[in-house]
Amino acid sequence: MESQTIVRARAIFLCEQTGLIPPHELPDFATELLVLGYDTPSLRELAGLPKGDRADAADMWNAVRDELSVRHEDDEDAAKFLLKYWAQEIVEGRIDVLPGSRLMCRVGWFPLGQPTELNELVNLLDVWDEMPQRRERTASELLGFARTFLGR
Repeated sequence: MESQTIVRARAIFLCEQTGLIPPHELPDFATELLVLGYDTPSLRELAGLPKGDRADAADMWNAVRDELSVRHEDDEDAAKFLLKYWAQEIVEGRIDVLPGSRLMCRVGWFPLGQPTELNELVNLLDVWDEMPQRRERTASELLGFARTFLGR
């Protein structure tokens, strides 16, 4: 599998681990993993769960992890990976700057103990919320933050 595929799969597993993916959405991510080239019996079964019948999704997800030998990572390592992942997604235009920036804040700000390297991100998100007249400029500054963050 190519590197970008492996990075996306790792991001999916870490998003679930850190609570970014609610259990009822796991079948959709199982489908994405199948498309990426991963395949196990539990993954196929999970991907096929209908929208209204997803009560067992979390248990099935654990079976998928076991079948693919994907272990939980250290929470700090997971947060650091996801920060870089979302910054890269923003810079490459695969996710809009505002939702991507909010994801960066969510995975990094409190889980990493409010690191000073994210102060600018938090401030820019506050500006976005409090000064709608500056949103175009703030979006540009958030993109700049993501680029700078990747350069660290």
